[in-house]
Amino acid sequence: MNAEFRHKIALITGACSPLGAEVVESLARQGALVAAVDSDGARLADLVERLHAQGLRIAGRQIDVTSSAAVDALVDQLEREFGAIDALVAMAGALRPGPALSITDDDWSHSFAVNVDGVFNVSRAVATRMVDRGRGTIVMVPAHVIAVPRSGIAAYAASRAAAIAYTECLAVEVAARGVHCAVVAPADVRRVADEVRFLLADTTPHPMTNALGA
Repeated sequence: MNAEFRHKIALITGACSPLGAEVVESLARQGALVAAVDSDGARLADLVERLHAQGLRIAGRQIDVTSSAAVDALVDQLEREFGAIDALVAMAGALRPGPALSITDDDWSHSFAVNVDGVFNVSRAVATRMVDRGRGTIVMVPAHVIAVPRSGIAAYAASRAAAIAYTECLAVEVAARGVHCAVVAPADVRRVADEVRFLLADTTPHPMTNALGA
C-alpha cells in the first residue's frame, strides 16, 4: 500500500474492460478507494466481488456514461457517500470495427455517444467540483492508440480524436485552478496503470501531459 493513496478516491469508467480492470485493481492495491463504473452489471458485480475478497476498497456502480443526468447523479452520490473525488480515469469506450464506407448511422452515433459524450459528461461533472476545491487529476485513456491511421477503426478514431481534443482544451482551462489533465495511451498497455499511478501521485498542477503513443 502506498501512503499517498490511502485517502485517495478514484472514479474509473469502463472498469470492466481488460485494461480498466487492471487499472482498478492497481489503484486499489495502492490503497485508493476506487469507484468502478461500467454499463455491464454482471461483469461489474464479478469484478467487485473478486476484489472485495482480496480486501480491496471497491465500490461498483452501473450506469450509462452517455446520460449526463445519470453521470451527474452518480458523482453527487459518490461524493456524499465517500468524500471528494481526487481522480477521474475515463476509460469507457466503444469500438465497432469495419471499413469506413460501411459504417452505419448507428455505429457512428454510438461511437460518438460513448467515446465523446461519455468523456464530456463525466469530465464536466468531476472537473466542476475539482475546480471549486482547487485540486484534482483527470486522466483520459483511449483503449487504442490512434496517432497512426489504420483501416477498420474510422468511427473509433474520429470519436477518440474529438475526446482527446476536448481533454486538451479542458486541461488548458483548469490547470491554473489546481486541476491537471492527461491523455495516457502508451503503445504498451501494461504501462497504463503505472502511468496513471504516477499522475495521481503528482499533486503539482501542470499543463496538459500528452502521453499518446509513448
